Amino acid sequence: PAYIIILFRTMASQGLLAIPPKTTKSVDLVPPITRFIGNNYDDQPSKYTSALSEFQTLREATVVKTPDKHDTGLDLICRYYDQLCAIESKLPIAEDKINLRFTWYDAFQKGSLFSDKKSALVSAVYERCCVLFNIGSLQSQIAKFQNFESDEGLKNAIKFFQGAAGSFQLLQELVFAHLKAPPSADLSAESTTALKSLMLAQAQESFCVKASKDLKDPVIARIAMQASDLYADAYNTMLVGSVKNQWEKGWLSIVTAKQAYFHAVAQHRLGLVAKANKNFGEAVARLKKATELLQESERKGEGTFKPYELTSNLKKDFESTQKDNNFIYNDRIPDFATLEPPGKAVLAKPIQFTSPAANFSDLFGALMPLAVNQAKAVYTGKKDSIVSLELDKLRDATQILNAMLADRNLPAAIEETSGQGLPDSIREKAESVQTSGGVASIDQKIGNLPDMVTNNKEILAEAQRVLEEEEREDGSLKDRFKDKWTRQPSKSLNESIRKELEKFRTILDNATRADETIKTKFNTHRNYIALLSKPVAEIEGMLPKAGTSSGSFKGCKSVQVLRGLMEQVTQLKEAREVLEKRLNDPVADIVPKFMEALKLGDLDSEVISDAHLILSYGGLQQEVASSLESQKALVTSIDAAHQQFMTETNGQFTSPREEELKKLAAAYDTFTELQNNVTEGTKFYENLTQLLSRLQDKVKDFVFARNTEKDDLLKDLQRNIAAQPSSAPTSVPQYHGNEQPNKPPARPPPMAQSNSPRPQLQGANLPPPQQPPQHSGAPPPPQQPYYSGAPPPGPYPGYGAPAPYGYNQPPPPQGGYNVPPPHPQYYPGAPPPPGYPGYPQPGYPPYGYPPGQPYQPPSQR
Repeated sequence: PAYIIILFRTMASQGLLAIPPKTTKSVDLVPPITRFIGNNYDDQPSKYTSALSEFQTLREATVVKTPDKHDTGLDLICRYYDQLCAIESKLPIAEDKINLRFTWYDAFQKGSLFSDKKSALVSAVYERCCVLFNIGSLQSQIAKFQNFESDEGLKNAIKFFQGAAGSFQLLQELVFAHLKAPPSADLSAESTTALKSLMLAQAQESFCVKASKDLKDPVIARIAMQASDLYADAYNTMLVGSVKNQWEKGWLSIVTAKQAYFHAVAQHRLGLVAKANKNFGEAVARLKKATELLQESERKGEGTFKPYELTSNLKKDFESTQKDNNFIYNDRIPDFATLEPPGKAVLAKPIQFTSPAANFSDLFGALMPLAVNQAKAVYTGKKDSIVSLELDKLRDATQILNAMLADRNLPAAIEETSGQGLPDSIREKAESVQTSGGVASIDQKIGNLPDMVTNNKEILAEAQRVLEEEEREDGSLKDRFKDKWTRQPSKSLNESIRKELEKFRTILDNATRADETIKTKFNTHRNYIALLSKPVAEIEGMLPKAGTSSGSFKGCKSVQVLRGLMEQVTQLKEAREVLEKRLNDPVADIVPKFMEALKLGDLDSEVISDAHLILSYGGLQQEVASSLESQKALVTSIDAAHQQFMTETNGQFTSPREEELKKLAAAYDTFTELQNNVTEGTKFYENLTQLLSRLQDKVKDFVFARNTEKDDLLKDLQRNIAAQPSSAPTSVPQYHGNEQPNKPPARPPPMAQSNSPRPQLQGANLPPPQQPPQHSGAPPPPQQPYYSGAPPPGPYPGYGAPAPYGYNQPPPPQGGYNVPPPHPQYYPGAPPPPGYPGYPQPGYPPYGYPPGQPYQPPSQR
């Protein structure tokens, strides 16, 4: 009937549970990520300023603040999750990389004044897990607040509840796969399993509500019975010991009530089916069971879930069916246990959470994955090593060739046969030196090297100092707090950084020794390099004059041979210059090969790099080897020709002028070598400065993260210390047992009336009065009204009230005064004693009782 459908829909939309989100603190993402990009990528960090700002804003809007309970809010937090996944391979968040500590609070355990249920980890996976939890939470909230009176609202509720189940299912897999242990109870396998089961049960419930609109009773019964089973599963998983106490108040009552309720719905529908089929006995049995289950649901709900509307409908259906059977059909009512159990229709299933979304755009798409970047660095190192080795082979061979020629004064010896002017080779070398800046240029460049060394050493020393200072502070705190200082020691965490510092220190020491070698070589040839820096005429004037034998060897056959060989030397050097340029030219990009291997999950940088290097530099290496072999043959020929030259000239082609020409040739070769060395050295120190600055930033990031962690841990320790009692309370003496704080002392008894003169008594000689026993039930004496006048001066010993004595009186009579006992017993229910100076009370005179009569309660008078 229509009224049953309407009431059923109204009832079923009640009591839906939405998962509360986890909360977190703001984290400044920009500085550490900026430094990491600068330290690990070739790109300038400023290129990503806008992307970093948007990434920071995205986190603030989705997890620090509460997103809208709408599709737009869900899309925004899913985008942040996708971005976390995208940067995981490019910007790894870890203690030795990007040291960002994410602090999240438990979604259920809110903690106390001095203790928060929170966890903090330097882990992108932990951040992802917490964000995924909040995605499931938001999906459940969006589903709960759908309009269950419309088909569109019911469809959305079903979709979001199933989506929440998928989110918690993926969360369970993530925690198990990537985290050693759940950082908090709400991320445990038991918790995520219970939340997934609860979301599926509520999705099946929504299916049931939707089915009640247009489906028949048998189908609704199967859907309802499946909902009952799912709520039973959810209840059992929520009762697991480790998570039993984390749920919000009333949740367990609602879940167990709904388990009974939907079973009642299933039996109610099957009872109506049996009635329609004229099986009144079965109908009565099922409707009776449904009535009992509904009562059980109301009882278990404990006020959190009360299906009143459906109870009235079921009661009416049961009573009418039972009446028809009793008076008309008289069908036998079977035992309920013999009836066929309801079937089940499994409709609710987790919707798998997919990432990234189809429209996702990576803010850091221009960055390659760090593994690819590191593989590229390995390849670059191998490539540079190969290029440097081949260049060194060529340059060393050229230096050996130049030294051999300079020792034989070639080609100057075969050019100076006339003894007039400078040899052409020396003239060309002088012009080359002068064009390059001469001796002043090389002197300045060598002089700049020590400053660059000092700068690099200062950067290295400062990084070392900061790291050691943090390590000492950590050790000091460990000694202070002992086992309470639970974080990992700095010495174990900074080991890789210390190794880097030591590596760079060794590099600097080696570079310093190389600089000394350059300086020594320069000083050895400085004078002749300076001579080559002068004009040609001045060089000619400073050379010794040619001897008488000069110019007599023009007809020697060996001279022609040597000139031909010198032409080959020139060609060899020119070919080497071209070969050096080709070695320094870029080759085919290897990054696509690395990216493809990464997608296939088989990124072996060593194998891929070696194969690519063989393809790119194998031919050039063969050309270098061929050039070296050509030099060997050329040197052999030059030696033979020079020996013939010396034989033809009888060794007489030696003079002071020839020796000076040799030194000029050697100075030019040294100048050329030093030019290359100083240029490479300057570039080396500039690159080393960048590397050391990056290392220094890495140390600063490490120390900053450790200090942040230290501050959080100190705060936690302080809260724990403040929450603990300093010592056990002392035991209270027995005679303090009936005393109450801030209770005024009992007043003394009234004095007896007497006509005898009173003596002057000294209050200081009176013993202090004893505290009268206070019986339970006796009302406390009233306080002095704020409008009372000032009490008479003079304290009464032992009390803060003024003394009742202390004014001039005549001496006491013989035998003393007839005064009642100093402190009469107060009886339960007795009113306060009459007025006492210091405690004035209206209606009670200071001495209101006859002498010699003890106080009696009004009821006994």
